[in-house]
Amino acid sequence: MKSSILLHHNYDVNLKNNKIVMTNLKDTAVPLIIYNKNKFNTKEYYFSYELDSNDEISHFVDIKSYNYEVIGPNGFGRKFKGSTPPELEVILSNSVSKNEVDIILVNISESTLNINFKNQYDGDKKDFNLNATLREKININLDKTKGWYDLKIKSNNNSWHFAGRIESGKAVKNIN
Repeated sequence: MKSSILLHHNYDVNLKNNKIVMTNLKDTAVPLIIYNKNKFNTKEYYFSYELDSNDEISHFVDIKSYNYEVIGPNGFGRKFKGSTPPELEVILSNSVSKNEVDIILVNISESTLNINFKNQYDGDKKDFNLNATLREKININLDKTKGWYDLKIKSNNNSWHFAGRIESGKAVKNIN
């Protein structure tokens, strides 16, 4: 087992409305790459960003049919995919001090949505309904995985995939 690279990053990347919103919560700049998988072999396939300290950048998404992948340092990844505009808002936020991540699900539709959640590390699955205009919070403690997470959420024709590691500033051993 080898140690992962020690980084001092803390940033969020989420799909909000029709944008990928990238927010840097620390003073260290973060390089991010966005791939628009629907635009392979075009000039609109690859976007490179530097997220400066305590900055926020948004990248427009054609929400009618989308397939985006966001790559960052040290195993950070996000995938947002759908063939229709999402009726669910999914936000991942992390708590470095608690070694946890929270998934906040908000039903922005006028009907009940079926939600599928899976934690790829421990195999935990949750299938549930979320009534119109309601929200649900799923808390994941990352002590057993040494800060690593790999989470998938699906609803109707849309999916969200969040993978990475909480950057605590402490060296950890990779678990793979």
